[in-house]
Amino acid sequence: MNKRQQTEHENLKIKRALMRKQINQSHRIDTEFEIDDRFRSNSLFVKNEEFDVEDSIQYDQQAWERIDKWTQSSPNQRNSCSWVIFQDCLYIFGGFTFNGRLDDVHRYQFHSSQWQRLDTTGSKPTARENNGAIEYKGQMYIFGGCDGLLWLNDFYSLNLKTLNWKKIEPTGQCPSERFGIACGAYQTKMLIFGGCDGNHYLNDAYVFDFEEKVWNKLQLIGDIPSTRSCPSFSVLNNQIYIFGGFDGVNRLNDFYKINIFTGKVKRISQHGTIPCPRYFHASEIYQNKLLLFGGFNGQARLNDLYEFDFGNKTWKKLEVHESPKGRSSMVFQIYNDSLYIFGGYDGDELLNDIYKLEFKNAQIPRSSFLQDLNSLINNPLMSDVIFLIEDRQIYANKCILGARSEHFQTLFFEEFRDKEQIYIEITECGYQTFMDMLLYLYTDQLDFSFNTNRLLNLIILSDQYLLLRLKYLCEEQLTRKINFNNVIELILFSKKYNSKLLLAQTMKYLVDNISTIKKRKDFNKLAQEPEILLEIIQKKC
Repeated sequence: MNKRQQTEHENLKIKRALMRKQINQSHRIDTEFEIDDRFRSNSLFVKNEEFDVEDSIQYDQQAWERIDKWTQSSPNQRNSCSWVIFQDCLYIFGGFTFNGRLDDVHRYQFHSSQWQRLDTTGSKPTARENNGAIEYKGQMYIFGGCDGLLWLNDFYSLNLKTLNWKKIEPTGQCPSERFGIACGAYQTKMLIFGGCDGNHYLNDAYVFDFEEKVWNKLQLIGDIPSTRSCPSFSVLNNQIYIFGGFDGVNRLNDFYKINIFTGKVKRISQHGTIPCPRYFHASEIYQNKLLLFGGFNGQARLNDLYEFDFGNKTWKKLEVHESPKGRSSMVFQIYNDSLYIFGGYDGDELLNDIYKLEFKNAQIPRSSFLQDLNSLINNPLMSDVIFLIEDRQIYANKCILGARSEHFQTLFFEEFRDKEQIYIEITECGYQTFMDMLLYLYTDQLDFSFNTNRLLNLIILSDQYLLLRLKYLCEEQLTRKINFNNVIELILFSKKYNSKLLLAQTMKYLVDNISTIKKRKDFNKLAQEPEILLEIIQKKC
């Protein structure tokens, strides 16, 4: 190793040590750090004439309650563990203690308020701290983290019924090593954003498809957040909401939402009493409001609780009685109209206490409109038309179908106008595909858990029934399932069924990855489409 290489090597070691020190701020006593005067205030108040917002709101009947006083077998003190909710239980994995990182799994039963340490089997992850986990179909998924020396990018799932770990081998465009990510899932997609890889703070995003079992880098568009680690994150529908974090120099209090499917990013305007810059805090969404708690602001661990109203984009600081100690890197979870906090670090010691805040205010019942419409599908008691498909009957309503489709309007109110009960045999598709179409017609929604074949069949059927919006939704969803194994078939399908959006995206994927895809046997199938081959040549030249 020459002198220049030795210098670079030493610089890299110093840089990684500094980043490790910054991450370990979550675990050290606050007096070790020099405090920036910008963080002497616990909150920033922004005056906006559009809203009449008070500085704080008093919830007279609400108070935190410590509920672990009679709990047996509590986990030892820790922070930065991963957690998920599954079947009325909270599951936690790993975390940090002063004796090292952890690899244990514990389950907390909300109804009995009791902990249990679980014995797991299989390919277990190494001990680590990691502040993100996802539950999908009874599996707890964890990605990456930090073991105290190394930043990780391994990926594991724990079956929460059998308690068997499985290491998920990377496929596709896999994320690099990192700690302090934001992560969230909606339907079949899991998104991770940002973090720290030991050399840099990041602002890239990746999506894992639980059904296709492949990673893809998500191209962010719009108001892309700056690099950061350890923000708070919460999911509402197909959006992940990210607040604050640390960029290696500054603590942050900006606010963004990222569309998990499209990568579209929007910075959210904030009014009212905005939480001060912080990281290692946490957030949850409850009845169209985001609740944010605690974290580290450079001066102290915090125990403040804020509420963000998505309707008027206004923050309010909530004054709740008997607040727990200020803390960072804690578990923060909504369950059955109550908010729970477990563990964390208060600046002097690690914690394993549990607090509960029960929401007692009367709330407007949530709308059941879509569920009510969905209940009409294949409901023999409320139907006036019967479809016969593959020797099975499907019950439907001609008024709803006629209002949603010109094809059915003509069929029911011209051809079969005088018939009270209508029987129609369907031969152009299978039972499942027709049911999928009815779900869209009744609810205007497309189930994003549909696999590739179901979406392709729906495109064919949408052409036959003149449902252009359904066709577009299917194409849009298929663009997120493009990979090396299916891109050729999807191109040929797009040409055959005039799926313009899907064709454009598959062609872009093909051109971007042509050096790999041209080696596949199915690449020869494009010989039947000389226009496509010509377009590839033109784009590569």
